[in-house]
Amino acid sequence: MIQVRKASGDLEPFSESKVVRSLERAGVDKALIDKVLVHVKKEIYDGITTQRIYSHIFEILKREKSPSLGRYNLKKAIMELGPTGYPFEKFVGTLLKYNGYQVETGINVFGRCVTHEIDVIAQKDNQHFMVECKFHNQPGTRSDVKVALYVKARFDDVEAAWKEKAGHQTKFHQAWLVTNTKLTSDAIQYGECVEMKLIGWSYPASGSLQDLIEDSGLHPLTCLTSLSGSQKETLLSSDVVLCRDILTLEPALLSSLALSDEQRNKLFEEIKAVCRLTA
Repeated sequence: MIQVRKASGDLEPFSESKVVRSLERAGVDKALIDKVLVHVKKEIYDGITTQRIYSHIFEILKREKSPSLGRYNLKKAIMELGPTGYPFEKFVGTLLKYNGYQVETGINVFGRCVTHEIDVIAQKDNQHFMVECKFHNQPGTRSDVKVALYVKARFDDVEAAWKEKAGHQTKFHQAWLVTNTKLTSDAIQYGECVEMKLIGWSYPASGSLQDLIEDSGLHPLTCLTSLSGSQKETLLSSDVVLCRDILTLEPALLSSLALSDEQRNKLFEEIKAVCRLTA
C-alpha cells in the first residue's frame, strides 16, 4: 500500500477516492478526472508528499486548460492572501455579507478588563456575532484548542462588560472562530462544548469555508493563474480581494497591472470560469 506524507508530516494510505472528490468538487469533468488518475498512479511512490501529488494534478489541469484550475487551487490560494491576516478578515466579512449578514471589520470593543479589536462583527435577525479569523499561510498548520480558548476568553470579557455596565453598546450572542485551515479534534470538542460556531477547512460537514466560497462564487483573486504574484499584491494592497471585483475595477487600477489586451481578455475569461459567471 502506497503511503502519502501529509503537510503535517503524518503518513496515510493513498486514496484514489480523495483525489476524485477534490477534482469533482472543483468541477473537473469525468474524462479529465480519468486522465489525471492515470497520470497520478504512474507517478506516485511510497512516501510521496501531498504537495507533490497536488503539483502533478495542477500541471495536468493547466496543460489541459481546464476552467476548473482556479477552483482546484482554492486552498493554496487562500494561504496566498497573507502574510498578514487582514485580507483574510476582509474576505470572511465579504462571505458573510453575501449570506445576509450586516458586517463591520476591525472594530474596537470594550471588555470588562481590556479593549478588544474584533476582526468581524456580524449581525443577522437581531443576533450579534463576534467573529475571530485565524489565518495560517503554512501548509499542515491547524487551529488548535488554544485558539478556541483565546476566542472564548475575549468573548467572555466583552460579555462581562455588557452585563455590568448600563448602556454598553455591544452585546454578542455567540463567538465564532473562522480559520482557513483544519481544526484539531480538541478545538472542535471544546468549541462545541461552549457553543462556539466553528468554520474551517472541511468543517463542519455542511457549511465549511470551502462550501461558503464555492456556493457563493466569491473566490479570492489569488486563485487566478492569469496574474503574476506582483499583480496580485497590487490588487490586495488596494483592498481588492475577490476575483469578480476585478471585472469592475477602476480604469486607473486596472491599468496599473500593465496587461495587454490579450492578457486582459484571458484574465476576464478565467474569472468568469472560476466564479461560474455566464455573462
